[in-house]
Amino acid sequence: MNKFDIIYLKFNPEQGVFSLALNYWISIAITGIILFFGIRYLIKKFTKKGKIHTEIVPVTLKYSAGGGEIEYKIVRNYQNIEIAHRIYVELITRKAALPIDEEHDVIVEVYNSWYTLFHTTREELKTLSGELLLNNETSNDLILLLTDILNKGLRPHLTEYQAKFRKWYSESLSKQENENLSPQQVQMQYEKYYDLIKSMKFVNELLIDYAEKLKVIASGK
Repeated sequence: MNKFDIIYLKFNPEQGVFSLALNYWISIAITGIILFFGIRYLIKKFTKKGKIHTEIVPVTLKYSAGGGEIEYKIVRNYQNIEIAHRIYVELITRKAALPIDEEHDVIVEVYNSWYTLFHTTREELKTLSGELLLNNETSNDLILLLTDILNKGLRPHLTEYQAKFRKWYSESLSKQENENLSPQQVQMQYEKYYDLIKSMKFVNELLIDYAEKLKVIASGK
């Protein structure tokens, strides 16, 4: 059987230096292994990156205005993922994408949460750069989705009910005959209470669906 050295270890007594060298073929093998795993890593990285930039998430939502469904085709690029994640966090941490409980929820508190969502989404749209708006067509449908949630999802209900209810509710709380009633009991006295709740639940279901779609855009699943 032929013998060959794997490692060459030398010591120079004059310089007090050790030198270590690998067998030529062993060096080639190790270099090949490093290149193999390096190329594999790069392929995996850029394949994933390319997928994120080309994967399209179809989003279909039904709005109360007109009663129709609108489909958006959102490209999962990094810009859109960041925007979707930020709005998603706003939805799930406020009384927006949580089911409304008419027995326990206070309507003005839900309205406050919706107002914050409205404001946050509008500010998110404001922060988009002119370059993105002009040159990045991949964000067009996401921008349209965010805008429609405000104008076709939230605005119709808020326009019809919010101001009138807030005024009535504030006045009703100050009435002596209501001083021993809970906020929930007071709000149920509103003349259009059941119409308001019905409309509010529709918007709430839309926001829950909206949050789920944003989660898919942000996480990819």
